[in-house]
Amino acid sequence: MNWFLYIVTEDFTEENGKITKAGEAGVGQCSMAPGIVDAFHGIMYIVPGNYVRDQVREKKTTSHPSAGAIRKIIEDYYNKKEVIEISLEDKSFFID
Repeated sequence: MNWFLYIVTEDFTEENGKITKAGEAGVGQCSMAPGIVDAFHGIMYIVPGNYVRDQVREKKTTSHPSAGAIRKIIEDYYNKKEVIEISLEDKSFFID
């Protein structure tokens, strides 16, 4: 099973009258393929289950990780810092 982070992007009222505000979020497991998907009033970030498991093991957590910990793992998966190497020959990068 893969893991997802669902983030609400617009306020909405549920059938039972509960108001859900933009910015609220939740995590869980799903069988959807990894990727970023538009969802009902929000967006889902889906990552491979083995990635989450490996990250939890790497942190040497002895108990089940919290929803906040899972959210951070998923956010880090999509927010990896990328190093770009620029050479002096790359004329299109430098401003004259």
